[in-house]
Amino acid sequence: MKDRHILNILTLLGLVTTIFVLLRRKGDSKDWFLIFFIKTLVSTLIDGPVIKRKYVKYPNRYFPKLFDSNIVFLYILFPLSCVIYNQFTYKMKPLLSILSVFLFSGPMTLLEDWLEQHTNLVEYHKGWNSLYTFSVLTMTFWLVKSSIGLIRILDKKINPSSLSDAGSRIE
Repeated sequence: MKDRHILNILTLLGLVTTIFVLLRRKGDSKDWFLIFFIKTLVSTLIDGPVIKRKYVKYPNRYFPKLFDSNIVFLYILFPLSCVIYNQFTYKMKPLLSILSVFLFSGPMTLLEDWLEQHTNLVEYHKGWNSLYTFSVLTMTFWLVKSSIGLIRILDKKINPSSLSDAGSRIE
């Protein structure tokens, strides 16, 4: 029952924090939702093969007959951490932003490693270890940050006048 209790706490904490973080006024909330969903997509695409090849298992999870992965990690905690990373680095210079990723991928890796060692929520197999988790998280954070940056650039080119600019011109 300890594992289910930890999973329930992580779920509740993740859901409450997600609502707060996605609705923050810092930056554009559309971006935060887009980042959340891009990270979910990227994580799903990476997690699927990793689980199919049995490098990582999630023995204790919600809806085990429907999902091989832990939906709390995949669809709440990892996307949430990516949104927070993007909010944190929103106005940062590129180099500092790139280096700041370790403030987010590091704790997430430590959490998963602790869960792997002390619970039945995560199991590593076939040589998978925290270094792989750390690398994958770091790379996906950078990929999502680059994607949202590209989307912002394309949005400015396609739609040079944003809604806030148009709203300020109406008198």
